[in-house]
Amino acid sequence: MKITTRIISGYGLFIAILAGLAIYQVITVRRMQSFNHTLRETKFQNAVTSLHAVRDHEIIVELARKSFITAGPDYVRSLGDFEKDYESQLEKVKKNAPSAEERDSISRLEQLWVPFAERLRILQRDLPEEGASLPESLENDMERLGLLTDSLYQASLRSMSAEVQKSRAASENVVLILWFSVFAALAISILVSILIYRSIANPLASLTEGTRAIAEGKFYYRLDTSRNDEFSQLAKDFNTMTHRLSELDELKKEFVSHVSHELKAPLASMRETLQLMLEQIPGPLTDKQKRLLELNLQCENRLTAMIRNLLDLSRIEAGVMDYEITSQDLALLVQNAVAEIEPQANEKKIQIGTAFPADPLWVECDAARVIQVLINLVANAVKFSPKNGMVQVSVEVARRIPEGVPRHWSVYLLEEKLYGLITIVDSGPGIPEIDKESIFEKFHQMKKDTKTAGQGVGLGLTISRTIIEAHRGALWVEDNPGGGSRFLLLLPAAEKRKYEEIYAATSL
Repeated sequence: MKITTRIISGYGLFIAILAGLAIYQVITVRRMQSFNHTLRETKFQNAVTSLHAVRDHEIIVELARKSFITAGPDYVRSLGDFEKDYESQLEKVKKNAPSAEERDSISRLEQLWVPFAERLRILQRDLPEEGASLPESLENDMERLGLLTDSLYQASLRSMSAEVQKSRAASENVVLILWFSVFAALAISILVSILIYRSIANPLASLTEGTRAIAEGKFYYRLDTSRNDEFSQLAKDFNTMTHRLSELDELKKEFVSHVSHELKAPLASMRETLQLMLEQIPGPLTDKQKRLLELNLQCENRLTAMIRNLLDLSRIEAGVMDYEITSQDLALLVQNAVAEIEPQANEKKIQIGTAFPADPLWVECDAARVIQVLINLVANAVKFSPKNGMVQVSVEVARRIPEGVPRHWSVYLLEEKLYGLITIVDSGPGIPEIDKESIFEKFHQMKKDTKTAGQGVGLGLTISRTIIEAHRGALWVEDNPGGGSRFLLLLPAAEKRKYEEIYAATSL
């Protein structure tokens, strides 16, 4: 299902619930209005009319007795008026009486009232002498009428109370349904939002991870295309792009490897020719000619180093870099690397200071590859240090992993193992915090106002870190408290009996 369809379906359901709730509210309000209208216009009026009927009955009883006792015509006229009022009240109640109890009470009242009223009117026409009393049968009928009238009033009150209870129950149901609807709508909205969020967030996270992988050069990365939505098409396009990038990357690697390999032979011939000429085998040279040839030889050495780095990078990317691991004295490796860089340091009048432990520090490594790393690091320190500056190289035993090691090296390093630590400190301008990791990426170069003489193509540190990773060591850079940068190289110590005897008293 497409993302847009999910959004429309989810929020369409939510809107439908809200619309249903609104319709229910309208219907309920109208029902409540109907209840109130019935209660106000019918029930309440019936109760009032029934109460008036009770009052009129009491007056009729009183006037009937007085008319017989006094035989006065005024009482007879008043009695006739109240008889009409009483009949009018009964008609009103009968007209508006919705309940069965009220209708039954009115029916019984009418059955008794009609003959009673007829007899009363007959007696009123032929009133007895003054001081007479009502006949006992009329007294009994009036008493029964009073009971029935009061029963009608009570029935009206009960009908009104029942209507009030219905209205109250309807109100309670409305409140209950409202709360249920609110919670249901809230739950559905949260569920719909979560489903939509997951439908969008998960593929976006995969896409973010994929773009990060491509940015890191992992062109083999592929996204899942099993979904049936817009992200599936995006994943297919992404995979097509990465496949094309992978093909281009392979072509680039093959081209670089092929060109680098083809350049080795002519460069070696050029170097041999330059060395023969500098040795003046073909003939004597002037000082100017000798200087020019030396400059050409330096350029050829730099070009050879670049090609060697390109070939090493090709081997690393192809996974065919070979290592010959043997036990080596780390201090001796550092001395060999420093000795090779000393001519370059002397040209800039830079002093290289060294500090080594009193006892040999044995490590298991490929001596040539480690020297290659050390030469690159020391050469960089000399290159970026100012004239008459200072480069310090020290070797020491690390009985625990240094605190400044970046977290991603924890995959390779073991707390219980002993390490050899090499520190190379320069007096250069330092490295900004944002570049401390990126300088180890392929072809990365520090951005400076001017190009540094002899600056390479940005592969030395990449190759150096890869070599150290293969040795299960670590290579990182920190700021030097006294200015400049400090490169630290960590290599696992060798497991030799001789070494164990030296550090037997040291707790790992």
